Amino acid sequence: MVRSLVLVCTLLLVSFPLSAQSPVTLDLGLGGGVSLPTGDLSDSSKTGYHAGGKLRIGGLLPFNIVASGMYNSLPEKSTDKSDNQVILGAGVEYAIPSAGVQPYFGADVLYINFNNEGSGTSSFSRGGLGIGAGVEFTIPAFGSFDTSVKYQFLNLMGKETGEATLSQIAATVTLMFGML
Repeated sequence: MVRSLVLVCTLLLVSFPLSAQSPVTLDLGLGGGVSLPTGDLSDSSKTGYHAGGKLRIGGLLPFNIVASGMYNSLPEKSTDKSDNQVILGAGVEYAIPSAGVQPYFGADVLYINFNNEGSGTSSFSRGGLGIGAGVEFTIPAFGSFDTSVKYQFLNLMGKETGEATLSQIAATVTLMFGML
């Protein structure tokens, strides 16, 4: 799945010519935020946190191409253990024209590696989807703050029979720096 996604993104990048009217931008950022478990996941987990990075390529298409990686930790309600996930994502952001700030809608395909420390210790991988919105505030000569909220379906693909549906809301603030 990850190889297919990388292939599609590469083909998109190569198939569209660069033009002087729309320069290519490359932004890199680090950030983190709050992870709020929802649905079946909220029965066993408390509010947690996440931290990670984001890469955004713009100017090639009418939308931005994004890649992200984050470490997500959700404390269990009944023990002092935490369930942790490494979440890798690739997707698109569609900017809404605006003055001063840059709002956008986004969608990501996710690869999630779960590492459960509490009862029933296990490690497994699933595929998921993240959808949400954000807004970017630019600070001249410094960078920008990218704030977003995404609803993440953590086990849409690879879910086993009888497995609970896992989802969360991830509220994130990322400090972005222009590289190109």
